[in-house]
Amino acid sequence: MDFWYSTAKAIVGTYIAVFIRKILVQGNENVPSGPKIVVANHALASDAFLLPFLFPEKLHFFVQGELLTLPVFGKVLEKADQIPVYPGQGQQAMLNAREKLEQGKTIAIFPEGKLNDGKGLLRAFSGAARLTLETGAPILPVGIYTPPEYARAIKSKFFGRSTYGSWQFGGPCFVSIGDTVQPAVDRIAELNQYYNRTVREYTDDIMQRINVMVERARVFAASWLTGPQST
Repeated sequence: MDFWYSTAKAIVGTYIAVFIRKILVQGNENVPSGPKIVVANHALASDAFLLPFLFPEKLHFFVQGELLTLPVFGKVLEKADQIPVYPGQGQQAMLNAREKLEQGKTIAIFPEGKLNDGKGLLRAFSGAARLTLETGAPILPVGIYTPPEYARAIKSKFFGRSTYGSWQFGGPCFVSIGDTVQPAVDRIAELNQYYNRTVREYTDDIMQRINVMVERARVFAASWLTGPQST
């Protein structure tokens, strides 16, 4: 693990240590070695802080390009070789991600592209589907669930814009990791002829799999919170 990625983990790990009681995970045995595309729901702003602690290898996140301009942490993200996404430059970010997958690295994406605030999954962007179809790298669906009583909505200013999002404060977080999904050869063949349709169908399939994992994490939470181990 490189110095800058470890530094970024240490920074976000401080938040986890202070505000999240524990992270409970099921499905660790489903995590394969080698390149993959980790996809997850995005209910809380703090979700992104969890993923680096669930996987042994370095994750390369798609991040808003503006974050790289933040004092200190922005420089850490840049040095940690994350993937900035700037307005109007999405194709460059996709090219960057494809290169990393071809080098055997792991990409992390929240396909919804913004917070859903725990109100159900949003219609997803197609980046994850395009990457898996174009590179053959498998999709690894992840569902994250934080009980509502431990989520707190915060209004703030971000680069001059009003923002509103929920963060976890207290309590455990529950994560369910599903089986990997390898793009079928016939779907890759369809890509050249029916690109938009194939990508949309694959995107919807990815989100359905994430939704299954979210529900599994929710059931996991209900069982854990009412059992003797929760005390």
